[in-house]
Amino acid sequence: MSAGRPVPALPLTFSGGDALVTGAASGIGAAIARTLMTAGVRTIRMDLKAPQPDPDFPDHLQAGVALDVREPDLLDKLSGAAPENVAYLVNCAGVIDDTGFSGVDRALWLRCLEINLMGAYNTIDALTPVLRRASPAAVVNISSIEAGRVVALSNPDPSPQYAASKAGLQMLTQSAARALAADGVRVNSVSPGFVATPMAAAHGDTTELPPALAPRVPAGRFAAPADIAHAVAFLLSDQAAYITGSDLRVDGGFQLT
Repeated sequence: MSAGRPVPALPLTFSGGDALVTGAASGIGAAIARTLMTAGVRTIRMDLKAPQPDPDFPDHLQAGVALDVREPDLLDKLSGAAPENVAYLVNCAGVIDDTGFSGVDRALWLRCLEINLMGAYNTIDALTPVLRRASPAAVVNISSIEAGRVVALSNPDPSPQYAASKAGLQMLTQSAARALAADGVRVNSVSPGFVATPMAAAHGDTTELPPALAPRVPAGRFAAPADIAHAVAFLLSDQAAYITGSDLRVDGGFQLT
C-alpha cells in the first residue's frame, strides 16, 4: 500500500444502547470494556472489586461496579450504575483452579459451576427485562476451547470442573438464544484459545508460546486480549444481526492440530 493512502475500513455500529461487562477488572474483560468504550458505547464494568476509572475515557462512558455474578436481585444492586439502558451483556467473569482430574472436592466444583455457568445465567436472567426493552440487544458469553476439546498442556491432565462449566455455558448460550429470540435478543459465545492474560501468566511467560504448545498453534503466538475483544464486538454489533446461538472459536488454529 502506498504511503499516505488511507487504510480501507468497514466500521462496526452499535445502535442498541449501553453495555455491561462482567469480569471487567483485568484480562479479556478489561479489553472488551475498552473496545466498547472506544466505539462510544457506555459500559458498566463489573467485577468483585470495582474497576478503577480508565483515564483514557470520559466519565460518561464508564461506570465501575463491585458485584458478584452470583448475587440475588442483581438488577436491583446495579441500580446505582443506571442499567436501564443496557442493550449488550458480556459474561466474562470466570475462575479456573488447575486441580487435575482426581480428587477435586465439592467446594471447588461448586465454586467453578456457580461462577462460570450459573453466574452467567444469573446475569442473563436478571437483565432479560432490560434487554427485551432494548432494540437491538445482544449477549456474548465467554466460553473456552475446553468446552469441546480436552486440553492438558500445562498440567498432565485436565481440570474437569472448568471444562464442564464451559461446556455447560455453550449449551446455556443456545438455550438462551432460543428463549430470547422472539424478543429480539441475540445470544452467542466466543471460545478463546491461549490468551496472554494475568491468569495465563501464572503458568509462565506469555510473550512466546512454550515448546510444548508452539507446534499446536498455527498462528504462532498467544492471542492478545484485544483479539478476543474484537470478536466479541463483532457479535454484539449491528453487522451480526442474523447471528444467534453460535460459538465463535478464536484459537489461532489450535483446533486444526
